Amino acid sequence: MSFFMIYWSKKQENEVMKYTEFNINKKLFGEKYLIYDWCEAEDSTHIYVKSQSRTGICPLCGQASEKYHATYRRSIQIIPMNRKTTYAKIIAYKYDCVNEDCLQKVFMESLPFALPSQVRSTELNLLILAVSLFMSNEGASNVLRFIGIKVSDDSIKRLYDTIHIQDSPDVEAVGIDDVAIRKGQSYATAVYDLKDHSMIALLEGRDTGTLKEWLKNHRKINLVTRDRLSGYASAISEILPDCVQVADRFHLLSNLIEKMRDIFRVAIPEEVFIKDGKLLDSPPEKVKKLKISPKAKELSKYDYDNTPPLDENGMPLVYENKNRDLDSQQYKKHAESRKKNRS
Repeated sequence: MSFFMIYWSKKQENEVMKYTEFNINKKLFGEKYLIYDWCEAEDSTHIYVKSQSRTGICPLCGQASEKYHATYRRSIQIIPMNRKTTYAKIIAYKYDCVNEDCLQKVFMESLPFALPSQVRSTELNLLILAVSLFMSNEGASNVLRFIGIKVSDDSIKRLYDTIHIQDSPDVEAVGIDDVAIRKGQSYATAVYDLKDHSMIALLEGRDTGTLKEWLKNHRKINLVTRDRLSGYASAISEILPDCVQVADRFHLLSNLIEKMRDIFRVAIPEEVFIKDGKLLDSPPEKVKKLKISPKAKELSKYDYDNTPPLDENGMPLVYENKNRDLDSQQYKKHAESRKKNRS
């Protein structure tokens, strides 16, 4: 074997040793699920996954069971890959509940990435909801189709219907702001928990009536951050007189900007004139002055040659200009006016 072949084989061996194993199962589905096959079609990708779990938890009694009952298959749409609709074909298990007093005799293995009877993964549903927040359901469906997500506008609506806002009567600090259901037409009042920044109430309209009724059932509130709407301030002061009201940072900054604008309008004039580093009370007089004197030596650097170009035989080239008649009455009139302007 030549020296080059020995060197090349050693180099390949060293390069192979640099690579580390990457377990894609843990990244996509967790340690208990094995990807055993992969199929890619023209417009879709299918990932075949098998559960490696040995224990199931009964959803009714919470008893752990290792007794297999059967296997079942699920097809779940997940986050798209390469702008193709991606499905996870999952083989999971059913277990027999070992608790004799439990009414649930057989239960299915719960998947960490999808709820029971869910045809899309939880991450995909969150992505769909995030996109649909900024447009209509039909528009979101069309946009999502471009990146490989198949979902109808009716399915997006059903996702919204499954969202439940949990109102906590023990909340102590909240944020109140108005939100537009349809900009310029209908509004609502959103109430957020300042502790975990989650919405706990969405009240109809932005008048004081609905807010007062809600505040009557939340007497433990001692701190409210709100916008500058006077109706919110009066409602809070009437129902919770001891509650501290704080303007949020956005409106504090808006108040500061408006106050600075008022100061600038009074203190600073519309036009400011500065000459030689000094502030003038009146605009300075304009002085007409040539930047370069006609007798300056700088002009001698420039040579303006107006002689016509010559052809290969030394004869001047004459260009015909059909668009301009130098002998016309209009051209002569323009030439005379130019002479008057120069003088």
